[in-house]
Amino acid sequence: MALTLTACGGSGDNAADGGNGSDDQVVIKVSTFNNFGFGAPTAQKPGADLWKKYEALHPNVKIEETVAAKSDDARAAFNTAIATGSGAFDIQAVDVDWMPSIMAQPDKFVDLTDYVKDNDWLDWKTQGATTDDGKLVGAGTDIGPEGICFRSDLLAAAGLPSDRDALKEALGGADATWDKYFELGAQYVQKSGGKAWFDSSAAVFQGMVNQIEESHVSKDGEIIAGTDAKGAQQVKADFDQLTAAALAGQSAGLAQWSDDFNAAFNTDKFATTLCPAWFINNIKGNAGEDFKGWDIADVFPGGGGNWGGSYLVVPEQSKVKEEAAKLAAWLSAPEQQVAVFSAASNYPSSPTAQADPAVAGKVDAFLNDAPVGEIFKNRAAAVTVTPFKGAQYFDIQTKLADALNRVDVTKTQTPAQSWDQWLQDVAGLQ
Repeated sequence: MALTLTACGGSGDNAADGGNGSDDQVVIKVSTFNNFGFGAPTAQKPGADLWKKYEALHPNVKIEETVAAKSDDARAAFNTAIATGSGAFDIQAVDVDWMPSIMAQPDKFVDLTDYVKDNDWLDWKTQGATTDDGKLVGAGTDIGPEGICFRSDLLAAAGLPSDRDALKEALGGADATWDKYFELGAQYVQKSGGKAWFDSSAAVFQGMVNQIEESHVSKDGEIIAGTDAKGAQQVKADFDQLTAAALAGQSAGLAQWSDDFNAAFNTDKFATTLCPAWFINNIKGNAGEDFKGWDIADVFPGGGGNWGGSYLVVPEQSKVKEEAAKLAAWLSAPEQQVAVFSAASNYPSSPTAQADPAVAGKVDAFLNDAPVGEIFKNRAAAVTVTPFKGAQYFDIQTKLADALNRVDVTKTQTPAQSWDQWLQDVAGLQ
């Protein structure tokens, strides 16, 4: 997730201090990243205006949201605050990829069980935030089922299938594979006169790695990156296939979340991008609401995949943790998940919310009137693998993205050289 960067942390005890004023006023400080859809809508960021609604329901509460450009930025400040015991926000939005590191220290976070009794989530979403002894550390917000977003005008100009159903079939439909994705990409490069098929190798790899049950860390907590373990071998195969496609001209060579990356969504630099539900916000914000050409196909290589989705956690160090827990529960309730998907594109993790007509029947005019409610319901149902991500996963995956960027973006190393450096980087994390 990414848009523009603002401050992503407080100083000293100020962020943790709820700022209680006179007349029992409570200030709840919330840290999010990219666009969770909670705030008031702007030209760049759609939103459900939930802060205003909650403050109207609770006149003694004032909510202050701080937004980081991407989860990495929010995570860095958050980790420092948790490690030092000072400076954490009252509510922290947490990306699914760094939730395992939080689950390794559950005593530092409020048990939300008693606050969320009226909420419901998919089983795997709840399991990702529940300790072995039943403590609920995080309240689930969205999930990230993936389709393929594409530029119909660019595909048509290249003489390739350019409507969502035709592209779905060209990629293999229910039997879509990465082989077929890159084969069609090679055709696009050739027929378009050398234009790129996808945006960023690091972005594509997110779709690939999230289909591996144990990629970098085994379920017993051992780092398996670079070993002969089945998942680790699949990581290497995916790395090789992806870098080969990139070097053959299929990648636009953009560093994910960079200014160049963001600016490319209203240009002809690439024709497809992996598209978890929340990413539609990025495309709209970067291309502009009036831009024509983007569409989405109800298909994904490898069958299905989930990229991203988040939780809300409440650090024990918060001085307004009870009020913060109530707000976290309210934000993650089905009604608010429906409101967020209706206003933005963050797909609910609540089955109740998913079944709501406002979600199931949503059509997105920006994506050529695509039935996104139906598409993301199908994409969520297609997810068959829940990858294990261990406490070390986020750092290892970040290093792998760096390795891909050395090949694809800066072009400073060959795939073999960059892979070897990644193995050295992983060894340094142990």
